[in-house]
Amino acid sequence: MKKILLLQYRTDESREHEQLCLINKLGITSAELDVRSVILREELPSLEQLREYRGVIGGASGQFNITDLSHDVQKSIERTYPLMEEIIQQDMPYLGICFGHQVLAHLFGGRVERDCAQAESGSSKIMLTYLGIMSPLYETMDRTFYAVNGHKESVVELPRGAQLLAISQRCQIQSYQIKRNIFATQFHPELDLEDVRFRLTLRPEYCLGRTVDEIMAEYEDVSLSARILHHFRGVMEREEGK
Repeated sequence: MKKILLLQYRTDESREHEQLCLINKLGITSAELDVRSVILREELPSLEQLREYRGVIGGASGQFNITDLSHDVQKSIERTYPLMEEIIQQDMPYLGICFGHQVLAHLFGGRVERDCAQAESGSSKIMLTYLGIMSPLYETMDRTFYAVNGHKESVVELPRGAQLLAISQRCQIQSYQIKRNIFATQFHPELDLEDVRFRLTLRPEYCLGRTVDEIMAEYEDVSLSARILHHFRGVMEREEGK
């Protein structure tokens, strides 16, 4: 079976946890996920090798922001641009999550800004647009559902050819789609409440003097958002079956 490529943008202790979250929510084995660290400059697949994958996931990152990348990090991310251009050209199944959502927009003519009015932390009510309801990424979802969010920056202008799929009360671009098989979410469909609890124990500075239990008590049920990864798996299987 072909593998799924994860372009990972983490260098801290959350790297392995992100991989486990994706494996669990996609319902795959660790052998089916090929992880390449973009920031640590691990070797990336060639354009020819890219065709050997079922799909690609652009991961999240709590360490880096599009608007203030260092020169070295920017150069590391630029290594993915030929792959991203090939993904768009071939309409290959792709899912960008949080930072991956922003990288995709930044590369293809969108705009990412640090806007405090759109920043989110915690569980957010996600609202699908008409196009979102029709998208294969959300085919069994209700018009509204809750998902984990944690971002300082936001996509404020869609990339070229993108369709808006979802918004939230604070953030006006929560999800978009390019062509038939390329998707992006600002929120985290790979995280459930236990995942959030674990992340907070890893990075207690995000608690800002409060306890983990106090923060977790404010979260809504986000379990339905995991369906999105099953839907993305369905997109990959559909393309494989052509």
